[in-house]
Amino acid sequence: MLLSSAYIILSLIIVKTKVFVETLIKRWRGDTCMKPMKMSNPNEYLMLTFGLGVVLAWVIIAATASYYSIVEERDITDSQLTVIGLLGGPALLIITSVLDLFKGKEGAKINILPDQLASDVTATEALDNHTRMLEEYKLKHDLDMEKMQKQHALDMEAFQITNKKVKKE
Repeated sequence: MLLSSAYIILSLIIVKTKVFVETLIKRWRGDTCMKPMKMSNPNEYLMLTFGLGVVLAWVIIAATASYYSIVEERDITDSQLTVIGLLGGPALLIITSVLDLFKGKEGAKINILPDQLASDVTATEALDNHTRMLEEYKLKHDLDMEKMQKQHALDMEAFQITNKKVKKE
């Protein structure tokens, strides 16, 4: 009982410390818009706290028992195996649920891909059409400007010829 409460407190400290350190690093860099982790209900906090504690306890105890068994060549006692087994069941369920959640989110992302690709193709086509239209208008404008300049030059030449003043010699 004491050991499990110590692991729970340790997991709470680790989670809070991690969030605090990330906040400090982002503020030190100057990032002001931080998106906090979205936890909408107490069940998520409870699952994070106890789930992390159980999984960490299971991994630490199993790793310690394996170390003593392999390196120091001690036998693993029945009580150690019992503790590993008791923690292993919930830990594996928690890990499985996290992996299922991850798989569901990735599946949702994959299901969105065809729609996203179609919208990207549509946006690219619209951008290409817009660019083509702008180039066409620019070309028409340049041709109209050149036509107007030539017409102006012809008009000025005609004006100078018809209204040429004769010099008296």
